[in-house]
Amino acid sequence: MAIFLILPVAHINASGEVGWKMFKEKNGNFEIKYPSNWSLGKYYEDLSSPINMYFLYQGKGSAYAQLTVYADESLFSNISELVDTQLTFLNNENYKVLQPVQCGKYTIKNITACDVFVTYKGLVTEGKPTIKELIIGAIDEAGYEYIIEYYGTEKLYDYFLPVANEMINSFNITKSGFSGSEAEEGLPDLPTLPS
Repeated sequence: MAIFLILPVAHINASGEVGWKMFKEKNGNFEIKYPSNWSLGKYYEDLSSPINMYFLYQGKGSAYAQLTVYADESLFSNISELVDTQLTFLNNENYKVLQPVQCGKYTIKNITACDVFVTYKGLVTEGKPTIKELIIGAIDEAGYEYIIEYYGTEKLYDYFLPVANEMINSFNITKSGFSGSEAEEGLPDLPTLPS
């Protein structure tokens, strides 16, 4: 006679299992909490945006989870249009929208943000795994756009979603307005042109 015990399955909260660090950007533009076992770096190497960082967890093989934060002067005045336009930057145009653009779930810089949730095949990732991606955007009163993207291979995306939410909630703009970009800071004085 076999006895089977039915035990409740405990949901693992990944955010409670990690050690946290605080990243403070060198120009004082922002700070964000991130897991100590994640790597970080500049997201777009050739851009001089005041906020331009990634935070990455590299799993086994091609598995990963990544959160990026980005800010720059916006070309848009409508937040939903900003978030919807981010879909054009995906490296796979065959994405599937799992949750259309919605506003109000997240805030960035105390501004209501909009977000969209999509999935697609990672064509540039070994094995072409399913990628899930959450894109969050806001535009402030000075005309700066803020984009936070959380994406990764399916299992790690789901596992680290509580971690990503904690990172998103900790994202804090520490400078009111950006007085020029990093690129402008390093430029020499240019001579005055004759009139």
